Amino acid sequence: MTNKKRIDSPERLLNAAMKLFVKKGYKGSSVAEITKDAGFTRGALYCHFETKEHLAREIIKLFEEKFLDSMIHYVEKDGGSALDKFKKMMRFNVWFAGEHPDLCLFMTVISAEMCGSHNRLEPNLKSVYRKWSDFITRILKEGKRKGEFKRDIDPQMMAWVIIGVHDGVLLQKEMNRETIDLQAYTKQFRNLVISGVRSD
Repeated sequence: MTNKKRIDSPERLLNAAMKLFVKKGYKGSSVAEITKDAGFTRGALYCHFETKEHLAREIIKLFEEKFLDSMIHYVEKDGGSALDKFKKMMRFNVWFAGEHPDLCLFMTVISAEMCGSHNRLEPNLKSVYRKWSDFITRILKEGKRKGEFKRDIDPQMMAWVIIGVHDGVLLQKEMNRETIDLQAYTKQFRNLVISGVRSD
């Protein structure tokens, strides 16, 4: 039993930190609150993580691996046209947000908090968003070159717009979770983004 608790400790601490960061922000969350919510002592936390910043970095890394790297693999594994890849990317995004809402919302909330703050977490966040933007840009460039996407789009600028819409959609979903029809909402999101890039 003790061994199982030791194995589960990092994951439980990460989940507790992630939920608290979403609820109270990174700066508004304390190590004491995180350990209390996870059901551990401070000593247990420091066995796995050096600081609160270390916890946040690990959650950012988790998002990069579970969302971004998995999405890139899913989109590229069977090839297809740029439009096929773009649609697969959109499907994956919607599926992942449904399966891991706290992780997605964490990135949106902490990015807003850290933007322009010169906090040491800011470069980590920018790196993940840049990697995400570069991947979307490559698909858009390919689709534009092959005539699948509108000729007048700026692939790099459109990639940032798509990510911005994605983050805003997540935030609005959370704000309106009691009244929102998730299926209709995600359909509108997909339609908006796809119609914004696909050539007529």
